[in-house]
Amino acid sequence: MISSLQLARLCGVSQGTVDRALHTRPEINAATREKILKMAERHGYKPNPAARELLGGKRTLVGALAPVKGSVFFMDLMNAIRQVLIREQFRFYLYPFSDEADFFGALDDFAARRCAALITVPPREGLKLSMRQTAHQPIITLLSPCRGAPTHFVAPDETATGRQAVEYLWRKGHRRILHLTYHREATAIRDRAKGYRQAMRRRNAAPDVRKVADDLAIMRAIRAYRPSAVFCHNDWLALKTIRALNQAGLRVPDDISVLGVDNSPTFADLCPDISTLQYPMTAVAERCLAIIKGGFAQSGFTAGPVGRFEIVEHRTVGLP
Repeated sequence: MISSLQLARLCGVSQGTVDRALHTRPEINAATREKILKMAERHGYKPNPAARELLGGKRTLVGALAPVKGSVFFMDLMNAIRQVLIREQFRFYLYPFSDEADFFGALDDFAARRCAALITVPPREGLKLSMRQTAHQPIITLLSPCRGAPTHFVAPDETATGRQAVEYLWRKGHRRILHLTYHREATAIRDRAKGYRQAMRRRNAAPDVRKVADDLAIMRAIRAYRPSAVFCHNDWLALKTIRALNQAGLRVPDDISVLGVDNSPTFADLCPDISTLQYPMTAVAERCLAIIKGGFAQSGFTAGPVGRFEIVEHRTVGLP
């Protein structure tokens, strides 16, 4: 493949004329444009997007960082964002990071490129970013906010999600509802548990939040609380819970109901039977687009929660 300079030399014109021909600008006659287009096709020339941005002054590359661990949900969320950005003629480049050092290395690389924006799922809660990393591009964080420099935090109301889960199970007739979650610190983990507690106490029911790491801990929590329904932090934990229950000789939902959260497309394809709450991926993607198109003036801006979870009824929640 040849460069634009080589194409210009082959055609006997300037690089500016090549650019005008390839972008159908009016300051060029039809014969010259036709000649350049035919030569470009013959030699397989394709414009370099980065070079075009330098010439035109418009940035269209949006970088993204997501952890490799737990990647099914994160990849589905990033894909929803990618689809919305591509619709608006942005380019999207995703880098899956393995640890915090890998994250900061990629962040510095994107900062050097001066992207239109950077969208990231931080590797941990309360991660500190420097002004150098955020000075030339808006940074949008998902799931957990960062500190140290102005960023945009985009997330649904996770406290409302916890309340919504209890309300749904309560309508089904459940009164003893256990919440299983993770040990790690994250805004979504903390807020879903908070909403669960609020909803249970509002109904004069005793809440019980258990942080679990394996099947043994799951069954220990279930035997201690003896729930008729288990509200799990996400679909993966719901799947682990169902597996642990089945291994213990209990049937879902005949003996105990299980509710998850997220319903990401990949997980739904793999495990279509789990009753869950649908994460508002499209609403999150549209908010990211609105921030990117708004530029730097809104840095540090928060516009409240995004979207609302919707109940997706399948086969793991029944009557008590």
